[in-house]
Amino acid sequence: QARPAGRGGAECRPWGCAASHWLLLKSEPEYPMIDGDDCVENTALFLPNGEHKKGGYRQFFRSLQDAFGNRFLFYLALTYGGLKGTAFSLTTAAMLPYFQGMHVSGSSFQLAGLVSQVPWCMKGWVGVLSDCVPLGRYHKRGYLMASTVIGIAGVSMLLCVPLEGTPAEVWLVAVLFCAPNIQYSTFDLLCEGKYSEKMRENGSGSEVLTLVWVSVQMGSVVAALLVGTFVDWSGPKPLLAICLPVMLLLAWRTALGDLPEEPARSWRSLRKKLFSEPRLFFLAGSMAAGSLAMAISAATLETGPRAIVALAVSGSLIWWSFRALPCTLARANLYMFLISVAYLDLSGPLAYFYTGAPSCVENGPGFSYSYYLAISNVVGSIGAAMGAVLFQHMQGWQFRSVFCVTTFVQIVASIFDLIIIKRWNIRLGVSDQAMYLFGDAACQSLAAQMALMPCALLTARLCPRGAEATVYAILAGFQNFGMTVGSIFGVQLSQAFGVYASKEGPCDFGELSTIVVLGHFVCPIICLPLVLVLVPVARVDDDGAFNDSSPPPSFRSPAPSPRNSEAWSADGWTQDDIDSPKSTDEYCLMHEEENSGMRGNVSFH
Repeated sequence: QARPAGRGGAECRPWGCAASHWLLLKSEPEYPMIDGDDCVENTALFLPNGEHKKGGYRQFFRSLQDAFGNRFLFYLALTYGGLKGTAFSLTTAAMLPYFQGMHVSGSSFQLAGLVSQVPWCMKGWVGVLSDCVPLGRYHKRGYLMASTVIGIAGVSMLLCVPLEGTPAEVWLVAVLFCAPNIQYSTFDLLCEGKYSEKMRENGSGSEVLTLVWVSVQMGSVVAALLVGTFVDWSGPKPLLAICLPVMLLLAWRTALGDLPEEPARSWRSLRKKLFSEPRLFFLAGSMAAGSLAMAISAATLETGPRAIVALAVSGSLIWWSFRALPCTLARANLYMFLISVAYLDLSGPLAYFYTGAPSCVENGPGFSYSYYLAISNVVGSIGAAMGAVLFQHMQGWQFRSVFCVTTFVQIVASIFDLIIIKRWNIRLGVSDQAMYLFGDAACQSLAAQMALMPCALLTARLCPRGAEATVYAILAGFQNFGMTVGSIFGVQLSQAFGVYASKEGPCDFGELSTIVVLGHFVCPIICLPLVLVLVPVARVDDDGAFNDSSPPPSFRSPAPSPRNSEAWSADGWTQDDIDSPKSTDEYCLMHEEENSGMRGNVSFH
């Protein structure tokens, strides 16, 4: 998942992604215990509910090899460590110096970041397309290869564009930064789907999620070291150049079939699946179209019309979500969307304030890129891990209480921005570096992680059975879309109060503290009462509360083509589809209005 960050551009919360997917899978099979006879030391693999299973490292890797095979494990480590951990972090870190070198204003930089992150809002649609419209013989391989070509082309062009470009070229560069994000988001989504499928097939535990989390974190640390080494001395282009070998290596391994797949089904079976739930698929397509509309409005419209487009698209998607999703899920999704919007993205003005030259911010922090983008990100990763650990101590709370507490934690974390902006830390004798590193960088990441975890868990618990992957991708995209809307309104707020910034000046941060108070304090508090209306009354650790709250399977996927038959025929479907009794299977979704008695013990007050 991509999340707008308060320290320049947008950043992914990879720990949250792995933990969120862990929670989604936790509701399926029970985790098998690992025999501890071969322990090399007394270690424990912890589960989300606080249980643990004993086993050694040898048993840990042996269980991974038995369930997934060495080729697929290497492919996952390369995808999440090399691509999502290192390449994504390097691309994100390169954006701030790249755009500042083009003399782009803070607001334009923030809008350019919005455009570059659009693919993360479209994951649901990519998932639907890969399931129903394969490119070539396989469902996923074609999309992975196509996204790789787009990503490599985008990075290559970024290396060729002169860094001393004009502000008029900002949107071309934003689109070029969008290209590698297409690859990152596609690999992230389709690999998640594949290892989830393998987990269910093999009845394996959560070891693969530990592998994914460790790979992403190691890749992020490598990226931080590379950023600290190159960015101040050589600029952002070496960071982008390092991404190309990783992209090419993944293209090679994808072409060799390291991602295990069966040949695609016939077109007839795929059409059945496509039309099995038109409302759900239309929601995914509408979100993709709405994300593109937001990106185009950010690049072409003025402040007022841009906000109107954001409101119109958001309202339409919310209305349709109540028609396509069970009411319980639609209400919870609305709340999570609103709190994503309410914590307004002010990354553009804040990034320029922290890194501005003396001609822009007199007696300001003046952080170097290596400090702002590398060192602080390492501390931020530690803070994010602490936030996830703290959330584990809230398992016995109600979701409503958790959302209230995490919102207040985010508000408190924003106080550090306010302290530095008002220069109160200097009066107290605390340097900007110390206040930012141990205050803003650590606490903001901790707060963001704590806010992400209940959203991920509630989404996982409410997903309709049989459509978990599709619905989860759509809802994750919905929350990313909410952050995009929050970025639009953040720019609107900055411009309304006359906050303006450029790398060398002129700059006007006179009302920066005001917009921080409004965007990070007032707006989130306004949304808090809605938790009583939209969030179900249930405890975080109460698995049974949601067992009956969602309808039966939303669609039944057609059976895969037999291994000894041709995947495709000349007219688009095989004789097996005619002869097989499975060809008469019906694909239907039992909507909540048709199952009004299946709401279980989830209640609203």
